[in-house]
Amino acid sequence: MTVPLKAKDGWLPEEVFMGLREEIDAALHAHAAWRKHFKDFLNGRASFETNLAGVTDQCDFGRWLAKEGYRLMPSEIHGQILEVHAEFHHVAGEIVRKIKEKHFAEVRQDLSAGGPFNRASAKLSDLLHKASLREKSATAAAAPAESAAEAPAEASPPAA
Repeated sequence: MTVPLKAKDGWLPEEVFMGLREEIDAALHAHAAWRKHFKDFLNGRASFETNLAGVTDQCDFGRWLAKEGYRLMPSEIHGQILEVHAEFHHVAGEIVRKIKEKHFAEVRQDLSAGGPFNRASAKLSDLLHKASLREKSATAAAAPAESAAEAPAEASPPAA
């Protein structure tokens, strides 16, 4: 869902917030799908363009992040997500390199539960969830401020 808005101002009406939440959910699903496809490749169950593992703008999430994500998110969180997304792809690219160089013990370590691949993926997911929650709190905080701004000023008593 694409909605024109001023997300960088920190205020989102409720109907736009729901669109943002849907977009972030879709971004999380795109990241999970890429990750699953990469792991399927590593387990010999899928083909994969290995030269793209370390590239951030060739996955669905990366394309969304560069276009819609940039437009929808405050620049601070967007910048953090860009950095962690780049870290995630760097790790994936390093895994491919290590496979080609037959450093399988290092690959197993990189893919372990506490390894860099899963840590970078978890950081990315956490940031996306925080972006979603941050926008929700910005929406709630902005509503009372706008109501106060729109309220008519009370009449002042006449000067004595």
